Amino acid sequence: MKIICSSCKKTIGEIAPFKDSSETQAKCNDCIAKEREALSRFKAVSNPKDEEEVVLKNGLKGRVWAAKNKKEFLSAWELGISGKKFFCSDQYREEFQKHIESIKDEQFDISFFHSITATINSELRKRNIKEVHLKAKNKKDDAVYYNCTVKVNKRLAQSIYDWMADRFNKFIKILSESEEKKIQNIQK
Repeated sequence: MKIICSSCKKTIGEIAPFKDSSETQAKCNDCIAKEREALSRFKAVSNPKDEEEVVLKNGLKGRVWAAKNKKEFLSAWELGISGKKFFCSDQYREEFQKHIESIKDEQFDISFFHSITATINSELRKRNIKEVHLKAKNKKDDAVYYNCTVKVNKRLAQSIYDWMADRFNKFIKILSESEEKKIQNIQK
């Protein structure tokens, strides 16, 4: 069977059974890289009526604004810097450093997840959970996600990234320790 890229239609390779002339689809490395690049694009929205100025604990002044679409959403582990999103982990540290070194300005905007407000559905108190979940699928999301954007220099951007990556590593460690304890309790 031939493996054809579902996006660009390039032949990627072959898999067993080799005498079969039919095709199966996958994605080539180039198309995967293009998709990742498109997903990583990020632009901090500047709409004065949708934002509020804040002063963070460390004294940095910035603005909190509502994310309007999926491209603007940031997870607790992501930073948006000069048009690009970065997941803060050791795996992407080198790519992040190259990006901030490529920025010519002394100070630039960095955005991160700030908070969320959500409307709690009173129907969750009903006994028929299946019915509630079906209704919830058809209902629009009532949550509003807020990002915070501050102006920083390269050194501070690097320390924010390091802090978030360290926080992510601690979170993963807690999860893995919890799983180990569950396994140990099962084995007893």
